[in-house]
Amino acid sequence: MFRAKLFVSLFFIATIFLPSFANISNFTQFYNEVLQWTAPSESYKMPVNNNEYFKNTEKTNETLDYGTFDFIIVGAGTAGGVMANRLTEENFRVLLVEAGSADPNTASVCGLAPYFLKSKYNWGYNTVPQKKSCLACIDQQCIYPRGKMLGGTSSMGGGMYVRGNPLDFDLWKELGNSGWSYQDVLPYFKKAEKAAFKSNTDIEYRGYSGPQVVDTVEDTPGLTEMLFQAFEELGDIPRDYNGVNQLGIGRVQININKNVRSNTAHAYIAPAKSRSNLFLTLDSLVTQVITQNDRAKGVQFVKNGQFYYASASKEVILSAGALNTPQILMLSGIGPKDQLEKHKIQVVRDLPVGRFLRDLVCYPGLIFRTNKMFYELTLEEQLKLWYDGKRPLASGWGLQLVTYHSLMNSSNDRPNFEIFVLGPPAISRHLGASLHFSEEYIAALFSNLNKYSDFLITIALLHPNSTGEVRLKSNNPKDFPIIDTNFFGEESDLEILYQGIQRLIKIKDTKAFRSFKAELLSYPMPGCDEIYESGSRDWWYCSIRHFALSDWQPVGTAKMGTSTKDSVVNPELKVHGIQGLRVVDCSIMPTHISGHTIGAVVMIAEKASDLIKAEYK
Repeated sequence: MFRAKLFVSLFFIATIFLPSFANISNFTQFYNEVLQWTAPSESYKMPVNNNEYFKNTEKTNETLDYGTFDFIIVGAGTAGGVMANRLTEENFRVLLVEAGSADPNTASVCGLAPYFLKSKYNWGYNTVPQKKSCLACIDQQCIYPRGKMLGGTSSMGGGMYVRGNPLDFDLWKELGNSGWSYQDVLPYFKKAEKAAFKSNTDIEYRGYSGPQVVDTVEDTPGLTEMLFQAFEELGDIPRDYNGVNQLGIGRVQININKNVRSNTAHAYIAPAKSRSNLFLTLDSLVTQVITQNDRAKGVQFVKNGQFYYASASKEVILSAGALNTPQILMLSGIGPKDQLEKHKIQVVRDLPVGRFLRDLVCYPGLIFRTNKMFYELTLEEQLKLWYDGKRPLASGWGLQLVTYHSLMNSSNDRPNFEIFVLGPPAISRHLGASLHFSEEYIAALFSNLNKYSDFLITIALLHPNSTGEVRLKSNNPKDFPIIDTNFFGEESDLEILYQGIQRLIKIKDTKAFRSFKAELLSYPMPGCDEIYESGSRDWWYCSIRHFALSDWQPVGTAKMGTSTKDSVVNPELKVHGIQGLRVVDCSIMPTHISGHTIGAVVMIAEKASDLIKAEYK
């Protein structure tokens, strides 16, 4: 199978590179690092394929032996970081294979999240051209950011910590996934968490000794409190939305340890880096899982232009995320038979890999202007405030608060909407460019914004009926996967989001908004204004189709279930029909949770680690 074998020295494969957060104590050095990183962001050219990994591979046909391990974890992201820590607590030899690099010091600042959208730390994925959404984006393609570094997407997002609704997990159990009810998973949410905030907290539902810190940051003086009052006027009740009842409003809970982002690289990988049984290889792209007689034997990956093979005596664990995990499975012959045969891939197991992509669709078009100025500061001044854990950079995207709302107005219902406010100074022309809007729409929507006085209210549809898909472009791992979100493929999603927007718009008439002289900005909407009366239902439908985006929370592409017809893994997260192969990431979620997925993915990895430990002890 392999032309040559090389038992790579343990010294080489055990080298672990992590940013030293102590280096941030040198402010001048850190400030210069931030400047060098943020300056080229807008002009950065994103990759369109994985060619960078394969330079010089044509010079050799050798595949070198990288060694044998108990477990091989593919992906050192949100789930993979947790798995690496928990499995190396036991006497297991674990190889952690990561396609990206170490997370940079700049990742520790949640408020720098927008700059990651155009950087080497983002894979660079876009959707295929959409027909019913993303119409204001370049080529009608929404960007689809995914973290490409230690900690994965937990290292590049806004840091918002959301568990989801208890009914989400009870539904998983009702679908046949025993062991995944809310009462089953709550201990793992608590195990992972170290809650550092005390106000408005449902104490019995929180964890206080876990590795990942959850906290709130200070209010934006005047603004945050005004927003709270306005939403309360609309009937939203202040709550701990990760506690006994999700419906209501709360200050955004963030994975942040004092001022440093508490991603899985910081909370899980860093504490384990000195363990002699953890081996990490960075800049290493897994091209396939090697199977023999319906058993996963190891993985092939490419690094620095060289192919390697690593063996797993117990299991290969895919934690590459909802886009890369299905790609790896299909390249390995595990996926829909028609897809595999189309690309001349030998069928190992016919499973619906990639077929049930679900995501939140959000409308970021409600922009308000106040009569006050906030954080009219230089970047250097903002970073100095961040050193003390203060806004605006302590919170990603200027997050102020979040509220969960159900159109049924029932306290026992799953919410339809997640509504969050992005505050100054996040709203700017740079934001429009980072979100991949075309120049026509940047000029129409973003050019006249004032990043010091304006804020944006985003509404996300939590449980859309539309289903998308992840497919292969070819049988070549150099090619990116094909991502089709199919937003508004079901017309009912458009109407539900429209109803949510109409309810939300009423906030402009609250006493709190009037006292702040906060006004809803009107702006031209090319493609809609010429056809429909502004503010009419048809105009709003058109605006939503143009301006709505993915909320970058994909799930379901290797979904959990009991039938091979509509699922890829069983409730123990083992791939149907393949021994020694497990999937542990957001792709296994059988339905979407009510909110952002990072917190639930950490929970899934914590639970999976216990399942694995119990099996192999």
